[in-house]
Amino acid sequence: MPSKKRGAERILMIGIAFLILCQLLSGMIVNHAGMFKLDQRYISWNWLMTHYGIGDAEPDAVFLIDNKILSQFDTQLFVDDKPVTHIHRPLIGGIVLEALMVLATDNALILLTRDGELVERMGAEAGVPAPIQNIGTYHGEPVIQARNGMWRSNFMLDEWEPISLAGVSWSKPYPLPDAVAKDLKQFFYGQGVSVEQLMLDIHNGRILGSFGVFLIDILGLLLVALSFTGLWMWGRRRN
Repeated sequence: MPSKKRGAERILMIGIAFLILCQLLSGMIVNHAGMFKLDQRYISWNWLMTHYGIGDAEPDAVFLIDNKILSQFDTQLFVDDKPVTHIHRPLIGGIVLEALMVLATDNALILLTRDGELVERMGAEAGVPAPIQNIGTYHGEPVIQARNGMWRSNFMLDEWEPISLAGVSWSKPYPLPDAVAKDLKQFFYGQGVSVEQLMLDIHNGRILGSFGVFLIDILGLLLVALSFTGLWMWGRRRN
């Protein structure tokens, strides 16, 4: 039992020492922020941006279509790093059809020019079979896999016929290239959080929210108490 108590005390002392060290180092860094231009240096680590509640750079879906990266972040659709439109259903895939890129969600087709400009949306009112599970091409013609079977259309996408085919080139997910991810990160995060701001938040405890502020207050009171007890003990020895 005494060993467990000593272990708990050791952990507590290590925690207090760590907090004091963070206070001292962050305070020293903030004191020299102007010299090192820390207000002009930024950090945009994903976990830090999530902690600060800034943006979201994790795609829900990514496809390579016509040598362009089509990605969805929540409801925002991007062509490479350019925001194009909002879609409120998950992006399932896409194909190239003559002068168009045809994207599919489960309940509609989204038509873009090959430069990434929105043309129109086509849903059940346009005769598009739903719910859509995938989209592909067969000898250049658009094919949809719906829950009730496979459907093929013409280049106008205005007539759909049920079919049963093998050898359809289905749309498949694609990894987000690092270059595009970097540009999208800039779109969502901006420059990020300045080093000066981060050091200030560490110094005053706000990096941990309201809990961190109270923790720093408790640490300050503890240091004041230690100072007074030290003076009291020193005074007793002199007497």
